Formats: sequence, C-alpha cells, structure tokens
Amino acid sequence: MQQQLAMGIDLGGTNLKAALVDRDGRIIAKASQPVDVSRGPDAVIDEMVAMVDSLLAGRSCDRSDLVCVGVGSPGPLSIREGRIHHSANLPGWRNVPLRDTLSEKLQRPVVLDNDGNAAAFGEFWVGAGGGCNDLVMLTLGTGVGAGVVLNGALVHGHFENAAELGHLIVEVDGLPCPCGQHGCLEQYSSASAVARRVVTAIEQGQACALAAGFQSGQPVDCVNVVQCAKDGDAVCTKIWDEACMYLAVAVIDIQHAYNPARIVLGGGMSSAGAFLLDRITDHLTRRCWSLHDDLPVITLSELGTDAGVIGAAGLAWRHANDAS
Repeated sequence: MQQQLAMGIDLGGTNLKAALVDRDGRIIAKASQPVDVSRGPDAVIDEMVAMVDSLLAGRSCDRSDLVCVGVGSPGPLSIREGRIHHSANLPGWRNVPLRDTLSEKLQRPVVLDNDGNAAAFGEFWVGAGGGCNDLVMLTLGTGVGAGVVLNGALVHGHFENAAELGHLIVEVDGLPCPCGQHGCLEQYSSASAVARRVVTAIEQGQACALAAGFQSGQPVDCVNVVQCAKDGDAVCTKIWDEACMYLAVAVIDIQHAYNPARIVLGGGMSSAGAFLLDRITDHLTRRCWSLHDDLPVITLSELGTDAGVIGAAGLAWRHANDAS
C-alpha cells in the first residue's frame, strides 16, 4: 500500500488516544486507553508505539504506510526541539525529548505540539472552522485549553507558549491557580471549576439542590450543576452565570488581541449547548466595546473528543506535505 495515512496521538494525563486519519481528515481507525503517566516517559512512549502498531495491524497496514505521526501533549513544550519541558498533567516529566524518541522507535517522522493547539487545528482543518482562516478554540474541561489559528497557521509565540488562554487573569487577586497566578480563567470557567465552586458553596452551608447528594457521597460534576441551574437552583444558577460572564470577558480580550472571525468552544462544558452560548452572548453584548462591530461568531466544536487526534494528524499531514 502506498503511504496515505497519518497518525494522530493525544497524550493526556489520564488517557492516551490515537487515530489513523486520511488526507481528508477522516478517521479510519481509532483507539483510547487509560494511561499511567507516573510510570514515566519511557513506559508511556512504549504504549504509544504499541497503540500505533495495533491500529495499523487492524487495517492490514504497517509503519511504512504512515507519512508522519503527530502528537498533541500538555505543555509547556518546545515545538522546535520536540521536547516537553514540564507539565502539571505529566508529573515527573521534565525535558523529555518525546518527538525524537518516538520517531526513533517508530522509524517515522514525528511532530509535537501543544494539545490545545492540536485540537484547534483539527477544528480549523475539518471541523467548526470550515472556511475560516482566523479562529480561536477554548476547551472547557478539567482546565481551559486553547489554540489560536491566524491566517491559517497556529500561533506559537517567541517562547512557544502562546495561546495559554486558560491563564488569562479575569479576576485580579482572585482564586489561586496551580500555575502560580491568581484569578485565572480556568479557575472560574472550566467544567471542573464550576463543580468545585458549587462544592465549596455547599461546604459553606449554602442551600443547594445538590447538597444532599454530595453529603451522602455522590460526586458533583458540571452536568449536575447545569441541570440544577436550568431547574432554577440559586447556587448553581449563580455559579454557572459567573462562569459564562468570565468567558464573555475572555472572549472580549481574545477579540482585542487576535480579532478572529470565530471562537470555537469544546470540552465538557460545551455539552450545555445553547444554555452556554446564550449566557455568554448575554454578557458579551453588555460588556463589549461600541466603537466597532467586530465580534466573532461563537460556536460549538464539531469534532468533540476527536478534535485532538484529528488535529495532531492534520499537523502530521502538513509536515509531510511541507517536506515533500
């Protein structure tokens, strides 16, 4: 078989995903499995190799059929060096030459980029960014990941850590963030932050529809909070509304900084759909400037949980095309 496939890998703190993707961005085969990153880089890279080989074997292919492998990883990292510097989601991983190590094991070219960038590139390539050369993606999950595409290219910045938009400060001297700052967007507007703030309110004795379940051992997640907010619970409504307000503030900041045509929302919170978009829009229209009508279209991810692997494969295809 002639080379006509790329592999996209999404390395997370708890899950490892991979997909064989064709030139048009279609997934041919994919796999996902839990990963224990505490076992160290060597063990996890070996798992990547095994997953690649398994997916290829399932399609009667071998490594020679891969034009390139793309990996999306939590940062900070260096795209130029193909190295993970350090990541809160990958404890103990410091200065890991992931690109070159994986390439040596697979004997195929490998490209490495931030996982938020990979997801954004996936949406730009074959998702919600269709026909749009300038977009920003926010993934609202455990944290707030992001990627910026301007003029059809990912923005990396001089230090290769551009688009860490989850760490925009939206509340001066606000809630502490593991990054060392206070008041970061992801401490208010990630799915985990919404749930955590409701738990804090319950622990402080505030009346909440989720209190009885929490006190009997049931976990609180963002889906619960959204449903209770829809049902009119005061605590959940307030915290959900604040999350959307801070997202609106971030959208305004993003628009002034990058002026994209489109902002794509993904991650767990995006499953709230119109309940998320409508509240953000309400806050946005009350707070944005009046000098010029240049607000972006805010839309939901079309690729869902596959955005990362599709985007990583898209970066692999781009690398292969540039090298040919």
